[in-house]
Amino acid sequence: MKNLFILAACLAAFASCKNTGSTEVSETTGVDTTASPAPVAEPTESQPICYLIAEGKDSTTVSLSIAADGTVTGNYDWTPWEKDGAHGTFTGKQEGELLKGIYDYTIEGSNQQQEMVFKLTGDQLAEGEGELVEGEGGILKLKDASKLTWKPFVKVACK
Repeated sequence: MKNLFILAACLAAFASCKNTGSTEVSETTGVDTTASPAPVAEPTESQPICYLIAEGKDSTTVSLSIAADGTVTGNYDWTPWEKDGAHGTFTGKQEGELLKGIYDYTIEGSNQQQEMVFKLTGDQLAEGEGELVEGEGGILKLKDASKLTWKPFVKVACK
């Protein structure tokens, strides 16, 4: 009797569920064909967005998070093939589509700091490259930010 009561309660619960929309599943792929594509995610504090440059066997990866107040944090890793790379953190501020900050990293066992600029347009990221000079406190500074060349990254899934 107890089992019959439990079965009746389960059936009643299932019967009360409502299908709020139709879903079509392709017989060949098993994929829901009525689902809308996911919106492009903007970097946030809780969900970083990741980017990659692959040049031959060398790679550069960036993961960025942008807080509501425009504070930018993330990681930047340059990994050349069969050589020491540079690995560290980026912290800065968003100013329009520019992300300006300091890259604090380790290269060949030494700590270094360098001014960096990224351009974030939609979900496209590019790194500004230019001549560096030693500035106050040993931080490498961009000599002339108006003469930057832009190196584009490809958006990738974060690991």
